[in-house]
Amino acid sequence: MRKFHVLMTDDEELALLGLEEGINWEGLNVDKIYKCHSKDTAIRMMQMYPVDIIITDIEMPNGNGLELIKWVKENKPEIKSVFYTGHAEFSYAQEALRLGVEDYLLKPVPYDELEKIIYEIENKILVKEKTVDLSELAEDCTREDSEEIVSRVKKIIAENLSVGNIQRDELAAMVHVSSGYLGRIFKKETGLALTDYIIKKRIAVAKQLLTKTSLSVTDVSARVGITYSSYFTKIFKEQVGMTPQEYRQQTK
Repeated sequence: MRKFHVLMTDDEELALLGLEEGINWEGLNVDKIYKCHSKDTAIRMMQMYPVDIIITDIEMPNGNGLELIKWVKENKPEIKSVFYTGHAEFSYAQEALRLGVEDYLLKPVPYDELEKIIYEIENKILVKEKTVDLSELAEDCTREDSEEIVSRVKKIIAENLSVGNIQRDELAAMVHVSSGYLGRIFKKETGLALTDYIIKKRIAVAKQLLTKTSLSVTDVSARVGITYSSYFTKIFKEQVGMTPQEYRQQTK
């Protein structure tokens, strides 16, 4: 079962209010209660410990609770906060709510009301964590599916490289996805557009044939699915920086 960690500021005031003893922390699944007296100490503790909820007064040494919650919002937005104070002025509550506090209580703090607030906050945390877990799982599954699809497409391309015009629509149909979806995941997984990948693959195979066989440039062009050798020479030079003949001579 998920256990929660709570940080309470202004421990002298809390002792007088009896919050630590008056709240059924065990029933709320809280197994760690950190206490501090100042804003700076509270910040250090949140940096050191896995705090889920902070309960703070507005007034404290070396700053105030509003400044503390502003720091939380900017640096630890996952931490939920509750204010308690002796000030009934609406401006305090308005500022606290603007900073994203979960609730705002006036002293003396009713134990049952604070317990209810903490319980609701814990449920929010659990729901959010469950949502994140499911999202990450879905993303992982999608990533695995994408990798498998791209792997299959690469295999199809390698096996059909001599085919003159490999169409994205045809490849998509072979792996049972839409053409647009295939284009997106292929670019995401390889860093290359599908057409660019096919060209690079053709040139890579052509370089091997030029180096390891005595096939003519025209035959090499046909083997990699480019019908016109003049166009093959043009594409080869764009990709490699030299003509097929020059490449063959250099690699001999």
